[in-house]
Amino acid sequence: MERAISNRGNSLAAQIPSFLTVLNDPWCPTTNPDGIVNLGLAENLRINAHALTYGDGFSGSHKLKASFCRFINGRFSPQTALRPSHLAITSGVSNALECCAWALADPGDYFMVGRPYFNAFRTIFGSRPGVRLLEVEFGGVDPFSMVAVQRYERAFTEAKSRGLRIKALVLCSPDNPLGRCYSENVLKEYMKFCSRNGLHIISDEIYALSVWNNPRLPNAQVFVSILSIDLEGIINPSFVHTVWGLSKDFGATGLRIGCLVSQSNKLVLEATEGISLHNIPSSLADQITTSLLANDSFTTNYIEVNRYRLAESYKFATCQLQSHGIPFLECNAAFFIWVNLGAVVKNATAEEISARLRAEGVYIAAGEHYGAEQTGWFRLVFSHPLTVLEEGLKRLTRAIQ
Repeated sequence: MERAISNRGNSLAAQIPSFLTVLNDPWCPTTNPDGIVNLGLAENLRINAHALTYGDGFSGSHKLKASFCRFINGRFSPQTALRPSHLAITSGVSNALECCAWALADPGDYFMVGRPYFNAFRTIFGSRPGVRLLEVEFGGVDPFSMVAVQRYERAFTEAKSRGLRIKALVLCSPDNPLGRCYSENVLKEYMKFCSRNGLHIISDEIYALSVWNNPRLPNAQVFVSILSIDLEGIINPSFVHTVWGLSKDFGATGLRIGCLVSQSNKLVLEATEGISLHNIPSSLADQITTSLLANDSFTTNYIEVNRYRLAESYKFATCQLQSHGIPFLECNAAFFIWVNLGAVVKNATAEEISARLRAEGVYIAAGEHYGAEQTGWFRLVFSHPLTVLEEGLKRLTRAIQ
């Protein structure tokens, strides 16, 4: 297990606050008379005592962890049923990803990402943990194909020859900003690549349940969780980590509840516990999420309605783009359309196109911020009410005419 965590991760694991053992064994005269009487922590006990104290610790309440396990076991079909000891709750998925950086890498190490990629990865991994991104270019190769793995192999070999320390590969699955899913076979190839080269694989599955029907892609790949794949003969399970949360699939960014799953690497979770004071989610958000995930009828209905509305908004947006001759890449997951405004506004830089959009009072993100390999591409978010989407698209088409 020594290679399954960084030097920094080992040191963080040793920093787990000793009083967390107290929080895990609280005295109760009826249910736990042999528990620990906590007279050592100053807490506000006036209203909803448990929710307004340090609760069960800094990485999620026992009830929330149980709710996450039940929900993920039902929705993600893991090979090994998820148990509370397999995960840590954090204040958002970005925070869960950052914990991976703290635990798996040391300052100056690299994580591999394929272009284009979620722009916040630079901040999540770089600002505090000091982990850099090794960007992988695909050229004309489909990043969701088996051949794409060869591009990672080439980039890894070149980086190693330059003395770079590479610790992990990060996949956004479903992808942000391309809005597509990886097949099980491709995910296996990525894991084999990681296994050959001693790399961890981090699967960011924040859009797992936001996959919808696109009639123009009748054979589109649906979501496959990396948790659902039998890892036997593919990769050491201690090198596989997954994150998920409520911010996208349940439209609840403000709750700040994320989840880091590492079923076979206790050290990663201990390293996360070691800095959990900085990651602790709100106890009130903890209680809300626990209730939400336990409500099967609500979650089932919500997911179905959300998928329907995403499909309708995507259809509306793409019809508008087609009618104005704006190229885009078809997709069936997440909230984005990868549009090529550069094909319409000839010989213009991304900055010039962005300025024209701002002049019309509309904003979409330039692909350069997402590591696009070609200029002129933009990420358009279509998951808005149709009235908002219609107005935004009108302004966009005026800007590029």
